[in-house]
Amino acid sequence: MSSFRFVILNAALSTLLLFGTASAATQQHTDRAIARAASKADPMSAAELHRLYGGRSWIWKNGAGFFSRNRDHFTAWSHTGAQKSYAKGSWHTSNRGKLCMKALWYSKKTATPNVSCFLHREKAGVIYQKRASGGKWYVFQHNPRKHDDEVHKLRRGNYVSKHLPS
Repeated sequence: MSSFRFVILNAALSTLLLFGTASAATQQHTDRAIARAASKADPMSAAELHRLYGGRSWIWKNGAGFFSRNRDHFTAWSHTGAQKSYAKGSWHTSNRGKLCMKALWYSKKTATPNVSCFLHREKAGVIYQKRASGGKWYVFQHNPRKHDDEVHKLRRGNYVSKHLPS
């Protein structure tokens, strides 16, 4: 009976390893395909990025960032457990598809400068995005849009100011 259990357990583990490896290989294939498609897309212009982000809040898992329409004012907040922080700074875009947020992040005891940049490329209504510092390309917006596209996290209005100190 115990050798039978061993055979079943061994078969189950082999199946899990096989599917896990296949899943990882499928993801790598998808990542490469997205990177290839992004390389064939054109960088978005500063005006296109301003239309996409200006006057909107980017809703994050534990906070949000707001991009004012006047191109230069950026505010954000974050809350992870008991750790609360907020940011005040600026944002800018380039004609090479780059969006950058430069802000001073304040916590209870410190103020830390941070610059975060993202690259954007677009082709036929599909927008690709990645962190400028070593990120992987992903589809930010499909064409037609899908319900789980990241672009849906850009919401009109300021979802940040109510979280900032007065």
